[in-house]
Amino acid sequence: MTAATVAGGEPTGFARYWPHIAVAGVLAASWETYGQFGNDLLLPPISAIVAALVDITMSGRLPLAILESSRLLAIGFTLALVVGFVLGILVGRSVILHRTLSPFLNAIFVTPTVAMVPLVLVWFGFGLPGRVVVVFLAAFVPVLVSVYAGVKDSPRDLIEVARSFGVEGEVAMLRTVRLRAAIPLILSGIRLAVGRAVVGMAVAEVYLRLGGIGALIKGYGALFQTDYVFASIIPLPLMGLGLTAIVARIERRFQAWKI
Repeated sequence: MTAATVAGGEPTGFARYWPHIAVAGVLAASWETYGQFGNDLLLPPISAIVAALVDITMSGRLPLAILESSRLLAIGFTLALVVGFVLGILVGRSVILHRTLSPFLNAIFVTPTVAMVPLVLVWFGFGLPGRVVVVFLAAFVPVLVSVYAGVKDSPRDLIEVARSFGVEGEVAMLRTVRLRAAIPLILSGIRLAVGRAVVGMAVAEVYLRLGGIGALIKGYGALFQTDYVFASIIPLPLMGLGLTAIVARIERRFQAWKI
């Protein structure tokens, strides 16, 4: 067994990642070649995208857009967490609320966020409140569903053990057993909600063109500056991947804490 492998033949270090690096290198080379010798309006070369990224970064346009988008994302996602968590607990523990609200919540979940943007703009306006609502709607349902499923289907044997130790009442049972047992499922829902929130943020800003990363994308797209459009898009997946990685790391910390 070499230094590049571990027990079971699994590669480690560079040997583990070189296939991904090789594929990325081939794709990047093909992309650059097409951009240089093909139609750069459809697919500009990577070198042009990098140059555009440097330009909008050094000019301050991209940092300001990221700051504004981050503020929108933070407000909308925080509201989705709070409202989704509270409502998820209420729906999960109340048969009446479950039967009453489930059809409406399912309708919100299957309706594309972009289809609701015109109504949101009419109801809440073109300013920050309207954009916050779009982000909220994108992230709200995954949080609610994960919390609802977690507190509704708590292990019966744990409930019985808690009762034998004198834990009585819905609030005490929720605090000591149901929420703790539901943590892995809740964190999985939050991880899904993060990605949806980033998508909702981009949708709101593209439609409103008031600022943020979406406004950059819309503005450069109207001018057919495809290299700048790609440069403006790059922060979006990076934000989503970064936030998802943070939640996934927290989720892994709780994997050993399953009661």
